[in-house]
Amino acid sequence: MKALILCHGEPPSRALLARHVQGADLIVCTDGAADWAVQTGVPPHVIVGDMDSTVGVSACEVVDCGAHGTQDNSDAEKALLLTLERGAERVVILGATGKRLDHTLANVWLVARYHDRAEILLADDWSELRVVSDRFVVPAAPGQVISLLALTPDVTLDTEGLRWPLHGPLEMGTRGLSNEAGGDEVVVDVKSGLVAVITPVVR
Repeated sequence: MKALILCHGEPPSRALLARHVQGADLIVCTDGAADWAVQTGVPPHVIVGDMDSTVGVSACEVVDCGAHGTQDNSDAEKALLLTLERGAERVVILGATGKRLDHTLANVWLVARYHDRAEILLADDWSELRVVSDRFVVPAAPGQVISLLALTPDVTLDTEGLRWPLHGPLEMGTRGLSNEAGGDEVVVDVKSGLVAVITPVVR
């Protein structure tokens, strides 16, 4: 089951939205995103939040923010928990970057926290982010930029197919930033810790 979550950050382009709506069995909006989703022709199945940012959206299920977590959870986390509880195996999160840096960073950590419960992709019109804790094969093209960023201080990994191979410890910082694919795939084998794999959106 594929779920699409739309958040109240920078809205994706119509092209990106259309790409990820395709095949989505469940579309969930945080309340701040529901209006622009409807305006772009993507009515949600479920709206999650306290409804303090939504006007004029009807004919869908509304889940009060208290039903999934507490006020300590963001609306994005409540939406993700709802999709996981309903059996999503693949989750795409759009509108989760831009506007506020604190929300962008929090949403990256959100993917990290739940990365082992589903295949979770955080995307905008420029980049796609996945969090990896084991072996992951990245489809690529020669010269494509791939960044590997340690999210925990205990990361060790091996890679194949990178222009500048990475082996052993990967400290938190910029060492894995802006690497390049040497061929049509890159293998990232994480031995310990969590790694954010960031690739450009294929146009």
